[in-house]
This record gives sequence, C-alpha cells and structure tokens, in this order.
Amino acid sequence: MSAPSTALKTTDVTIRLVGESGEGTVSLGDLMVQMLTTMGLDIFTLQTFPAEIKGGTVMYQIRASSGTCLSQGDYADVVVALNDEGFGLFGDVLRENGILLYDSDVFTPDNEPGRTEYALPISTLARKEKETVRHEIEGEQLKRLPAPKNIVGLGALLRLLNAPLEPAENYIRDLFGRKGESIVKMNISALHSGADHVADQIGNKRTPVVTPVEHTDRTLLINGNHMTAMGAIAAGMRFYAGYPITPASEIMEFLAKELPTFGGDMIQAEDEIAALGMCLGASFAGKKSMTASSGPGISLMVEQINLAGQAELPVVIVDVQRGGASTGMPTKTSQGDINLALFGVHNESPRIVLTPTGVEDCFWSTIDAVNLAEEYQCPVMLLSDQSIATRKQNIKPPDLSKVRTVNRLTPDSAHRGENYLRYEDTETGVSAMSLPGMTGGIYTSSGIEHDESGDPGYTPALATKMKNKRFRKLDTLRELRGHEFVEEFGDEGDVEIGVIAFGSTVGVIREATDRARAEGFKVAHLHVRLINPLPVIQINSFASRCRKILVPELNYTGQFAGWLKINTDLKFSTYHKDEGVPFTPNEIYQQITKLSSD
Repeated sequence: MSAPSTALKTTDVTIRLVGESGEGTVSLGDLMVQMLTTMGLDIFTLQTFPAEIKGGTVMYQIRASSGTCLSQGDYADVVVALNDEGFGLFGDVLRENGILLYDSDVFTPDNEPGRTEYALPISTLARKEKETVRHEIEGEQLKRLPAPKNIVGLGALLRLLNAPLEPAENYIRDLFGRKGESIVKMNISALHSGADHVADQIGNKRTPVVTPVEHTDRTLLINGNHMTAMGAIAAGMRFYAGYPITPASEIMEFLAKELPTFGGDMIQAEDEIAALGMCLGASFAGKKSMTASSGPGISLMVEQINLAGQAELPVVIVDVQRGGASTGMPTKTSQGDINLALFGVHNESPRIVLTPTGVEDCFWSTIDAVNLAEEYQCPVMLLSDQSIATRKQNIKPPDLSKVRTVNRLTPDSAHRGENYLRYEDTETGVSAMSLPGMTGGIYTSSGIEHDESGDPGYTPALATKMKNKRFRKLDTLRELRGHEFVEEFGDEGDVEIGVIAFGSTVGVIREATDRARAEGFKVAHLHVRLINPLPVIQINSFASRCRKILVPELNYTGQFAGWLKINTDLKFSTYHKDEGVPFTPNEIYQQITKLSSD
C-alpha cells in the first residue's frame, strides 16, 4: 500500500510504548527495533521497568533516524498505549499533533484536540488470527500457542509509519519457520490484520514516513551491559565473580555463557562481599579480574575496595548506577554514586574512577579500566548507569585491531630473592608484583600497613611514606595520561557558555549544544571520562575560554560539581536532577539559553 499523499516525511521519529509488565510491551518494542534496524536507521532506545517482580508499568521508547541519534529526544511522535495506567504515567511526552495508538480492547482515552487517535483492538484481532489455524494445529500445541498480539501491534505501527511490511514478513518466516507453515501463515496474517485496521482509519490524516536507508556496513544491535562484558573479555579479563542485582545482572549472564569459551571462569558468589573477595584472590594469583554490581552491592564491597588499594591488587569494579538511596529505584537511572566511588571507604585509599559515555564506549572504557587496574595495581571503579546498561543502539563492531592490552609489572629474576621489595617506593608509585610460584618472589600481602617488603609496620614515618607511594599512582596517571580521558565538542576559541559533564549525558548535551549553536549561541562542551584522578589541567584550560560554565548531572546534590570545587577554583552554575530518567535535550538547551541571558 502506498503512503497517502498527505503523509509528512521525516527522517527522525520517536515512538513510545507503554503498558503492563508481562503483557508484551517489551516484546513489541524489541520487534519494532529489529524492523527499524533492518531499514538501516540509527536506533536509540530508553527503557524503564517496574521494580516489582510481577506487574507494574513498562515504558519503552525508540528513536530512529537516518542520521546519528545522540539521545532519546524531547518528545514522542507516536505513543502506543496498551493500557490506561501506562498512558496516564508516560503519555505526556506526546508532541503537539502527535499520534496515539491505543488498545481499544482495554480502554478508550479521553478525546484531546490536536491529537490524532487510532483505535486497535489488539486482543480481538489476535484471537481471530489464532482461530483461523485451529484446525491445522494439534490440540496440545494449539493450547500453548499464544495469540499473536505483538505481531498485530507491529503491523499497525509499521503502517502508521508508512514503513514496508516485507522485512517484517521475512523476519516472521525466520523466527517461526521451524514451528510450521501454519504458524508462519498466522503471524503474517496478523501483521497485515494490524496494518489494515490502521490503514482503514488513516484517510487523509497526516502520518510520519520512515524511509529505509541503504547501509553496506555491518552493525551490532546491542546494549551497554553486553558491550561492557565484551570489552572485559577483549582486555584479557579471565575471572569474574558476581551476585545478581538490577541493572547489572546482564553482565554476569553474558559472561556466564561467553567467558568460558575464552578460557575464563565465572562464579556466582553468595553475595557481593564474597564476589569481590574471590576477585582479589584471583588477582593475587595473576588473573585479570572483574566484578559488577549496583549501588547497594558496592556499599557491601567497601572494606575490600580498601584492601585492594592497600595491598595494591588490580581489580575492576563495575557500578551500574541506579536511582537511590537504599533500595531506591532499582530500574531507573542515576549518576548518584560518584561520592561512593570516590570516598566510600574507611580512612583513605587510592582508586581510579572511570565513566563510560555510551553503549559503544562501554567496550573501550572497560578495556581502559582493565588496563589501568593492571598498570597501576589498584582498584578501578567503572561507573556505568541504567540508561546506558539497558539502552539498545546499532553500532559498528569494534575494530579489534585497535585493542591494546596491558599486563602488570612483574619482577625479573635479578630483582627477586632475599632483597625482593614487592612495595618498592618508586617514582611512579608502581612496583613489580610477583606471582605465586615465581622463584624468589615470596612476600607478605595484607591490608595492614607495611614496609616496602610487605612486613607490618606502624611508625609515623612509614605510614606517611607508604601512603605517599600508593597515592602517587594517581598523580602519575593524571600527569601522563589525563588528556586521553577528555573530549571537546562545539565551538572553538572563546565562548559564552561552556558545559562540563561526564558519563552518559554526552549525547543529550551534544544535541542541546548543537541546537543552541544553530541559533547563534557560542557554546562548547567538555566531556570527562576520568573522574579520579581528575584531569585538572585540561579542565582549567577549557574553562579559561568560557565566560560562564554549566555543570549538569543526574543526582540530587551535584556530586560532580562538588568534586570540581575540591580540585579547581572554577566558578560555575549547576543543574542537577535525580528523577530516575535521563535529561532531555530541551532541558539542557533551556539551561544554556537561561545562563547566557543572565
């Protein structure tokens, strides 16, 4: 069926699906993502789930563009409401003159001027399609066969977007082919049933047009958790121990399947304390080790994070941040664990803190984390968050020829024996670490204060010397490589507004600053991936060309801003929220224009 003449062409469309957990909202979203990816479009998703084991409202937002998607967008062009509660909670994002597709078997929304509505009796249509094949399928199989509600919804959505149905038909054949021709026929019929039901209502109404894009490059449709796991494997991580927790569990689930094929071991521990303890034991034995958790689990690990810093054991600790505090909002996003990562131990011990910026960067930042842990022989905290972890994007497969791995410094035979100094006080703070079984490499490793050989000691002079030695690693990293962990965007030279931020906000800030620049504002953006040690030289250099500075972040108290105040003399304005959802481009844009006019 050709698109109606009144169709409004667009290469950038945002769809939001809302409904009950377990009722097919996520399945429909995943199907739609597959179809839009098949059409060659760039995908950026945002998902929120209920914290309850069963029930609750799910929201699944998909932005698809023929260009690069930097964020989830400001508004939805189409909202698909599978129940009234979901629409009430998440339907207000629909733009003016937007489209509402609702399940008329479940509810009928109040009419609202300026909104185009399409009623779709999903369950009724799906039951009819199942009824058509009841005489072709054996009784027991028929009982287990679900009515094709998701496929009905998929057909309706594709028709609303004037998208071709052929890719969906091919996908159905691949997906259901092994189950028999009758089931394939039922689902293809359901696809057209949903499409035809919407087509009958379109008439002369305007609808978006999503045009396929020719792409020859191979892409991966993947989320941040999976890229984190892949990056760890690529960096040589061969021991993982963890305990399930939302939203980090996918990392462990992926590694449970894949790590053994690379000669590694994955253990589900009894709790987070045991998990990190296992990792430290494996690291002591020479294995590159990693664990992953979220805020509550990281809180349990703090004593052993100190042990890793004091005993100078390499380990990577991934914190997939979520809303808090306490149990908080387990399925929502936040950047609220900076203070935990920086200060969450008794007394003080050194640790490196990194923040990936997006799905693709989860791969490279995890490689950096493993390498830095090995090079500087200390714990590395990698602060991801729920929005990155669950976000799906289609990206180019990483160029593995660019992967560089680092192994810890070990002593040669001339430096082992009676005079071996495991904790030698060196210029960089890094000393050679022997492995079990190395001749002449025996030493005492513990969390107690010790001298260069590892023997316990408690004098003021020794305590000062060894703490200086351990913290010197951070100074070395900042001086030698701080410039590698910052990236600048926007205008060059002097600007009115400079934005300094970190982590998952990079895309939404880039979109906001591009919008402001298109309107004549002089704006630049510095994005920081290394939180500790903070690359102060690069931050000060950037700030020197900004008349005003904005520091946005997703937490309640402005933790990154507080860290900047500790480390710099900069004056800046802050903008922070901790609502469980990411910034929108418009929120950042409004802050930029407001600050510019002040």
